[in-house]
Amino acid sequence: MNNADSGSSYRYDIPSLDNNGSNYNNWKFRVSTLLKMKGLMGIVKGTENCLPERAIDQKDQAAVTATFDR
Repeated sequence: MNNADSGSSYRYDIPSLDNNGSNYNNWKFRVSTLLKMKGLMGIVKGTENCLPERAIDQKDQAAVTATFDR
């Protein structure tokens, strides 16, 4: 089974959020941890502006997009 079939992000192993929200706490913890590791939490909270030099690379963007588009 490849990771696309397992319902998680390949690069960061973030589970997809279940439609019924049953895994919300696990999903929130993993997403929050990743955003903090990447220094993006302030941008998400709206306390910082996204500067061009802080923009994430293509692979990171693809992983985040794949996670939120499910």
